[in-house]
Amino acid sequence: MFVFRRWAVFLAPLLLAGCGDWTPLVPGTPKGDQHFWFLLAGIQYTLVISSYAIVFGSLIGLLGAMMWRSKHRGARRIAWIYVEGFRMVPLFVLLLWIYYALPIAINELPDEYRDLPGLDLLAQMTPFTAACIGLSLNSGAFLVEIFRAGIESVSKQQVDAGLAFGMSRPLLMRRIILPQAVRRMLPPMTSQFISIVKDSSLGGAIGVMEITRRAMLLQTQILHPMEIYTFLTLQYMAILVLLTMLARYLERRYPQHI
Repeated sequence: MFVFRRWAVFLAPLLLAGCGDWTPLVPGTPKGDQHFWFLLAGIQYTLVISSYAIVFGSLIGLLGAMMWRSKHRGARRIAWIYVEGFRMVPLFVLLLWIYYALPIAINELPDEYRDLPGLDLLAQMTPFTAACIGLSLNSGAFLVEIFRAGIESVSKQQVDAGLAFGMSRPLLMRRIILPQAVRRMLPPMTSQFISIVKDSSLGGAIGVMEITRRAMLLQTQILHPMEIYTFLTLQYMAILVLLTMLARYLERRYPQHI
């Protein structure tokens, strides 16, 4: 199935060559060059937003998993509220709130609070920043559960053995638990990372000029929906095929059972 998806990225243009009028998107003509590179330029925004969300979402997920397993009830309660809260809010609604409502809420704070570091950046929110924050918070809520399940999959006997050898809990986490947990978390993490890339398309709703937003804008100008949205589909397929290939390589390189 994976081989079929990989080859479909390259075969689809050939199969569709006789359908529709592709000249507005084919490089070699003034309009074709302009439209083709306009659509292709959005890939950098899609990749950067997705990369930020993957990195910060993973950090949030790891921190949340640690808090969920903490001995302190307050830390566990905060992690539970975060996970349940952000999993209940649709990502589209979250992006709208962060971009439109959050700056208003910050500007209405008392003066002594508005001078806190970082609030000036949030008060002058750009679509790119809002998309990165929203995707990171949303993906982090799901990654908390993935990290927690991976950490708890390590047998208690190994943990007890590490403590018996005098390891501190941070050293035990770094040397014994996380190396095994990450191997077991690779499949669900890959699925979540793929979802992040696809969800980055919602950034176009608040003005991020990623590939979906550019495709919609171009469609309203030249009215070639089949050609434009087919090209958009192929862009996402190419990105996700490369991501899946990387994940498959890591799964082979770091198998769950060694």
